[in-house]
Amino acid sequence: MKRIIIFFIIIFITGTYLYSLHITLPQAQYSLALELYSKGKYKSAIIEFKNLIKEYPEAAEYVGSAYYWLGLSYLSLKRYRSAEKNFKYVLNHFPKSRYYVDSLYQLGRTYYMWRKRWRAIKIFTKLYKKYPRHELADNSLLWRGVCYYKLKNKKRALKDFYTILRRYPKGNKADAARYMITYIKGVRTVVKAPVKGFDTSKLQDWEELLKTKEEALAEKEKELKTKEAVLAEKEKIINKAQEKLNIPANDTQKR
Repeated sequence: MKRIIIFFIIIFITGTYLYSLHITLPQAQYSLALELYSKGKYKSAIIEFKNLIKEYPEAAEYVGSAYYWLGLSYLSLKRYRSAEKNFKYVLNHFPKSRYYVDSLYQLGRTYYMWRKRWRAIKIFTKLYKKYPRHELADNSLLWRGVCYYKLKNKKRALKDFYTILRRYPKGNKADAARYMITYIKGVRTVVKAPVKGFDTSKLQDWEELLKTKEEALAEKEKELKTKEAVLAEKEKIINKAQEKLNIPANDTQKR
């Protein structure tokens, strides 16, 4: 009984303090979850965002945002299916959310990282066509171009990168588009101003992007082939030794 009384006293004091600061309980809960996310504590952030949704379902402003940050938290943990589910929830239930377009964009990124390239292309196309003046429009074009490049459609990829330079020449993705054009056209070393205004400071980020999983798999394949060759060579040596000693292969297997 004493514990219950103490609990209500704490709640009362906390509520009074927050009221004096003009902070609502949903806002305080949201701030706590957001702070955990910003510190990279994604699992803890997920718990707190879910608590917000459960305890304050009427606080639409914070609940809609909570679903968006839940999606980002899951995306950071590479839990793509859960990320997809939360971004879609924002799109389907919170059309007036300040994170509506961001959710559409992050859904596209989720599909890209999930290696569902065609789904990603569909989402990025939707964002670009519906919100051509949004700050994420050029980002969507860039990632759509990268998707096409990954699908080995260089012609279609180049079209998107050139569109960025034409429609968003001063946007934050113009330099990345210039680099991709230079890369696709076969230049593997940095040249002086391949396109006017080219900023080479971002080359490293995009070079890392182009180190695909396919290349990593190819490397592993080489390693496996080497191991197979070594095993085959060992088998030849064993067979020759057996022939010299007149030991049938079946006998060694039985032993």
